[in-house]
Amino acid sequence: MNPLRIVIVAAGAALTGGLLVAGPAEAAPVDPVDVRPERTIKGATADHLSASGRTYGVRARSHRVVVYGAKARGNARPLYRIAGSRTRLFQPRSIARDSAGRLYVANGNKRVLVFGKNARGNVRPIRVLRAGMPVGSVSMTPDNRLMVAGSTAIKVYRRSASGKATPVRQIAGDKAQLNGAYDAKMNVDGRVWVAFGEAELISVFAPGANGNVAPERTITADWAGPGLWEPEMLSFDRAGRGYVGLHSGHVYVLGSTATGDATPQLVLSNRRHGHVDGLSVSRTGKVAVTGGSKITIYPRVRALTAPWAVRAVSVSGSPAAKNRVVRWAKPLADGGSAITRYRVAVKQGTTTVKVVRLKALRRSFTLRRSSLPAGTSTVVVQAKNRKGYGPAASVPITVVK
Repeated sequence: MNPLRIVIVAAGAALTGGLLVAGPAEAAPVDPVDVRPERTIKGATADHLSASGRTYGVRARSHRVVVYGAKARGNARPLYRIAGSRTRLFQPRSIARDSAGRLYVANGNKRVLVFGKNARGNVRPIRVLRAGMPVGSVSMTPDNRLMVAGSTAIKVYRRSASGKATPVRQIAGDKAQLNGAYDAKMNVDGRVWVAFGEAELISVFAPGANGNVAPERTITADWAGPGLWEPEMLSFDRAGRGYVGLHSGHVYVLGSTATGDATPQLVLSNRRHGHVDGLSVSRTGKVAVTGGSKITIYPRVRALTAPWAVRAVSVSGSPAAKNRVVRWAKPLADGGSAITRYRVAVKQGTTTVKVVRLKALRRSFTLRRSSLPAGTSTVVVQAKNRKGYGPAASVPITVVK
């Protein structure tokens, strides 16, 4: 696996002068779109863009981690560095940050170093994970676990893993065909995408894939688009869209269900950044691309969407019970905007007999038998963000009076 230069960008709201920056959402997918970046940071070789606007990067040749402020641009000095003999940093190639602010660094010696939130200067890592393989990239999964992609396997660990810890699960073996992988990331739905530049494909593994398993599907994107299809870097936004950095420098944006000869929703031109060495999409949708020893940070390039459907809708209680409790789980993807409310409706045929709207933190609602019609009805639950309601998820309910 090639040494990776991974970008994590700390993104603030996608606003410029108080106005939402309009992305090129309507561009034809066959035409690369030249987007004016918000800022460029020179001299960095990898980056991760966070929600605060800070940019976390690594410099392999000088064996260090560098962190830039939210407004850093040009030849700005880092806010701080992690470097020195105590750090045990050696040719770092990838960096990730968890919800508690800890940094995970893929080292050039089959190890992952973990640094505390307040680590500065020549400090020791708080943990060292021995991956047992050359490590190409590290990333956090949607459930805040550590995913380590290497030359022979993709391993998922608990965040607290250290030493020769056993992974929670791993994908490896002849059926997985991971030789030549450049990067691997987990989407919001739990599917693992693996980019193979020279093989010109992306393998997608099913949620929970474990052991010697074949991919669920492959993405070839072998169509008459700009440049060669050589996918190397991966990232995802909160709508589940996949961002694919090509060897040519273009960045393709693909839908979460892309398969086969998928046509991208957007092609971000390589004009501003050249070859892609690292790629990160922040929680606010900003895109950070590393290339040519600089980090180029773009505004949101795809619009917000309505949330995905809620999950695991159920109704407890017997048909004759006085109270019936509807429960659900939040959507896997919120479309890039926080869930603001849920809508619970009861329908019998084409008639809506009851509707309630609940706050975003609610995951259940009690229906009283006295307010429901006898017979079989359907309970429908939807999530809403500022773009509107997402798809409905439903479950039947039978009431006996």
